[in-house]
Amino acid sequence: MTVTHGLDASITTLDPLGADAVMRSLPQANIAADTAWLHTRAVHLSQAATRIRDAAPARAALRDLGMLTASLARHTGRGLAPPVVEAAMLHLGNIADEVPRETVYSYSTRNPRGPRRRSFTDTPGEHLFINEVSAASCGLDAAIERCRYLPEAADQHEANAAAAIVHHHLRTFAAHLVTVKRHLTPQYFTGRLRPYFPALTIAGQTYYAPGGAQMPLLVIDVVLLNQAVTGELAGWFEQYVDDNVIYLPPHHRALIDQARGNPGLARLAHRYPHLRTATGLLIDDLLRFRLPHRQLAQANMAIRDEGALGSGGYTTDALDQLVAVTKRARILLDPGSTA
Repeated sequence: MTVTHGLDASITTLDPLGADAVMRSLPQANIAADTAWLHTRAVHLSQAATRIRDAAPARAALRDLGMLTASLARHTGRGLAPPVVEAAMLHLGNIADEVPRETVYSYSTRNPRGPRRRSFTDTPGEHLFINEVSAASCGLDAAIERCRYLPEAADQHEANAAAAIVHHHLRTFAAHLVTVKRHLTPQYFTGRLRPYFPALTIAGQTYYAPGGAQMPLLVIDVVLLNQAVTGELAGWFEQYVDDNVIYLPPHHRALIDQARGNPGLARLAHRYPHLRTATGLLIDDLLRFRLPHRQLAQANMAIRDEGALGSGGYTTDALDQLVAVTKRARILLDPGSTA
């Protein structure tokens, strides 16, 4: 069992705010757009939040209080938490050592299954979405555990053997995206789910809702692509990582901090031929994910208002840039490359 899977599986069992009954009623309150109910329950649960002193319960509490606050923001059109709720979320974020709102981990791998499942709409589409993102994230965590050691591979056999395992998990990850794409229409996702992922302003800082940029794939991106590009594209990639690393749990943030201090696999493979086959396999996996992901995002953006942002605060231009970074990293593996 990987680090994230083990920690998050334990968090799914926790209900530190005594919120199970409230969260079961959340979809109905959202159907009714009952802002009075949402406000009252969020304030009430915030009082219990102040007594939490340990990280795991704090992360479970952020999951529940965050979803209530996001629902309230969706129906009021104001991305601000009531003052007592804001104070509770700041306290929980400090104890959890994470941002003071729910993240993609909260919504997926820390979300219980069965009757304790937390959802905004309680629709089959949302449950499928949560299940697929959860499974994808667990696969990514397993890939990270092996991928992080690839730069230390002594020879091509060792590198290829490790890459084959990572490749399996990345292909499985991409398959979960395909399932989402096949079953959730842009009209359903944009019209029904996306409004429950608003940006929230907490203590004067904007925190974006759970989104693809917050997934553990960010760790693999840095391990593979760090220092793969130069100039403006390198600056964009550095800023992209800066913007999104804050939404990851501490152990994933630590892996990114470590990886950013060293050349990524693509840059290393440019220097050391025994890493090229393995690295090429994994970069191709990233592209197999990135290209359909961009198509999915474009289909959703096409039915939104001009200038609309995804839940992570980006337009599809960000996906264009990520594709460009990934393709440039692939070029580094050409024996004749002088990049």
